[in-house]
Amino acid sequence: MALSFLVLLLFLLLPLLLLLFSKRKPKLKLPPGPRPSPIFGNLLQMGDISHRTFYELSKIYGPIFYMRMGKIPQVNVTSSALAKEVLNKLDLVCCTRPHMTVFQEYTFNYCDVSAAPYGDNWRNLRKVFVHELLSNKKLFSFRGAFKSEIDKMIESIRNRPDQASSINIKDFMVRLSNNIVCRVTFGYVNEGIYGEQSQLQDMLDKANRMFEVFFVGDYFPGFGWIDWLTGKRKRLQKNVKEIGEFFQQTIDKHKDVTKRGEDHEEDFVDFMIRLCEEEGSQITTDHIKGSIMDILIAGTDAPAATLTWAMTRLARHPMVMKKAQEELRRVVGDKGKVEESDLPHCEYLKLVINETLRLHPQDIFPRVTMQDCKIDGYDIPKGARVIVNTWAIARDEAAWVNATEFLPERFEGSSINFWGNDFQYLPFGAGRRICPGINFGMQIVSLALANLLYTFDWELPVGVKEEDIDLDDGPGFATYNKTPLLLIPKNRYYQARA
Repeated sequence: MALSFLVLLLFLLLPLLLLLFSKRKPKLKLPPGPRPSPIFGNLLQMGDISHRTFYELSKIYGPIFYMRMGKIPQVNVTSSALAKEVLNKLDLVCCTRPHMTVFQEYTFNYCDVSAAPYGDNWRNLRKVFVHELLSNKKLFSFRGAFKSEIDKMIESIRNRPDQASSINIKDFMVRLSNNIVCRVTFGYVNEGIYGEQSQLQDMLDKANRMFEVFFVGDYFPGFGWIDWLTGKRKRLQKNVKEIGEFFQQTIDKHKDVTKRGEDHEEDFVDFMIRLCEEEGSQITTDHIKGSIMDILIAGTDAPAATLTWAMTRLARHPMVMKKAQEELRRVVGDKGKVEESDLPHCEYLKLVINETLRLHPQDIFPRVTMQDCKIDGYDIPKGARVIVNTWAIARDEAAWVNATEFLPERFEGSSINFWGNDFQYLPFGAGRRICPGINFGMQIVSLALANLLYTFDWELPVGVKEEDIDLDDGPGFATYNKTPLLLIPKNRYYQARA
């Protein structure tokens, strides 16, 4: 009886004893930020376009502020000085990625470069991308695909049935980028009319829309089952299954061609299969699929969005467009099209592209701290998501004169570039996670934009003025215009001249 009483007393006193003898965690000095609600944290304060929401909050709380997104701590950085601290000084601490449902599914359980957690698998795959798949030698071999697809796009615009009709710029840019990526990845394109969707692009568009979906498990660990009850996870997996089957069919076709010994130029899939079949290789079929997904999404949407924004900005600033066209037509003359060898002589075109990338960067991929650290003197806990808002940094008046204005001349004579060393200008990110496909994307953007401006004069539809052109971002993983840009192309050069 006495023993039972003693055991019961110890059981009742156990919480008090644990409290007395446990070490209290020191109170963290967190960055300032909006007050979170008890359950949802700051989730209810988010707007449709996250980088714009964070930009507005930075005006209230400063260049670094803290939020609680459900159960997940998040730190937002909106100044070049703090971007340098995160992406340079603390790069190794902050270079892994968060667990996100869509990333996990679309990368076939993080078998990729963009979303995979930091570690040996990521490092090995990134080396393959940088030194093999996107090397200068490989890029040189892609030149034929670039030229061919840009020529086809120009011809489709030039020969459209109704010469007075406008075209949806985004549709043409997406189709161009997707065709180029398919050529270098699969060795072929899904044939179709420019301005219309291919089967693959339709699947990728569905994927892009899934990036807009809120998954409970991403912000409340342990409650992912709610996403199954609501049907969101089922919709996601249906799309992933379609894409995965498409990739598998493509891989099987490439293996069959290799077995038959047919002579063909090695493409991305061939190369990855060869790596996969090497003795002792750590590359699996899922790595091939995850890598294809990286290239398709990044290689299609990033160049297409940049081209769309460039044409948007030029349409709003016709004098800038005219200056770029005059330079191109002076440099190229009557050849009928812009070739890669002409681009180094088109200095103003480079300024236009640089300014477009400044105002419309595509990199806002979150990072995660792998250990406790300090940013700007504040305590940042292990596991916190860190967002370097490159969109907001481009609008920082402390870093840029007339920051919100489209002024290509600001880059004239400037040493600032997009290779990750100038932290007020980070369209491709910086540090270990900098985009490995910069040269690939810039080749598409430069050559395509040059030919669009050289070949056509561009007019707005009747009744539309420059100031009517919408500069708002639409939702989605890639940031395109919210309102489609419609322009009327007027033929200038009808054929190549001798």
